Amino acid sequence: DRWVIPKVDPIKLHVNTHSDRNRNNTPYEVKKGHYLVGNCGIYKVLQFLGEGTYGKVAKCIKFGTQEMYAIKIMKNNKAGQKEVESMKLIEHLDPEENHLVQMYECFSFQNMTCIVYELLGNSLFQVMCDQPDPVHLHGIRAFARDGLKALKALKRIGLAHCDIKIDNIMVANTSYINLKLIDFGMATKTKDLSVGTEIQVTPFKSPEVILGLPLDEGVDMWAFGMVLASLYFGEYPFPSETEYETIRARFKKDKNHVTNLDEMIGIHQRLFVEHDEDDHKVFIDLLKCMLEINPKNRITPRQALAHDFITMKHLSGESKANAVALMGKPQHSNPSPSSCGSLSPKKTVSVSYGLPVPCFFVFLVSDSVSLEVEQKGHIS
Repeated sequence: DRWVIPKVDPIKLHVNTHSDRNRNNTPYEVKKGHYLVGNCGIYKVLQFLGEGTYGKVAKCIKFGTQEMYAIKIMKNNKAGQKEVESMKLIEHLDPEENHLVQMYECFSFQNMTCIVYELLGNSLFQVMCDQPDPVHLHGIRAFARDGLKALKALKRIGLAHCDIKIDNIMVANTSYINLKLIDFGMATKTKDLSVGTEIQVTPFKSPEVILGLPLDEGVDMWAFGMVLASLYFGEYPFPSETEYETIRARFKKDKNHVTNLDEMIGIHQRLFVEHDEDDHKVFIDLLKCMLEINPKNRITPRQALAHDFITMKHLSGESKANAVALMGKPQHSNPSPSSCGSLSPKKTVSVSYGLPVPCFFVFLVSDSVSLEVEQKGHIS
């Protein structure tokens, strides 16, 4: 059972664990080259991908295979256990169809919790850092669709992510635009969200969280709306240093919607002249529905997926063809997340993680449906 956390003999790790701890019993530190023994295999640490207050994320290779994974290594405390419990709640959801990070197993060693996840590409934060200009509207549409599918799945099981931000949305290593929602360390059952709960970071914090009002899964819709606004604008659209600055900027003109979204159209259109004005207006309309101040009136994931910006009812001709090509994805079968058997490595085409930027052209190639990306000055 991948949920059974075994007690592992340090000798099996094939590393000198005692050299990494002194007599004061300081916490064991996982280093590059160390081995982690799980329920479904042994993993060698190749490099560290990130570090935070929770612990570290390591890129690992499964011993005896060429399979790569991202292993989140956390102190064996409440935070680690909370993420494990959250992953149990979503394990029955198809990770590909619902754009949720896939978990393969969890285990414990040296008083640390280790969760084995699929290895993904860059976060949207890194995409924005690598490409300082706003993201192309066709790319935003593909991102929006994937994220809304994730929110729809979470709403269906009564779970709120509570920490949606550009750092926690990853681009999967596939030959088509494919987002995955990660980091469920703050995820909470909607019925357990109480007034005053400390969730979300300031740039993506919903008004009801800031004002101490009743909460539901609508906090995720607000946060994802701010993600899309940031991609469209090229940076956070509102001050984010303090909650006061943020809430003041949001309320100072229009009590119902975040302000100045319409003004963002002009900024975006100057960079992407090939887009017709209707497409921009339809996107801004969706954004306003997602960033509705009153959570009771905020659009739901199901409603958002039926919005014209996602369905592209307002598009026609070459513009629609390009958008459809970008949003298309091949049929696939993925290994069962409950299986501890050997997992076949995914076949992928090397695509720049800066793909969703002002200049890209999409081709559908052969039966396997892959994407070839060319630098262009416009969408052909």
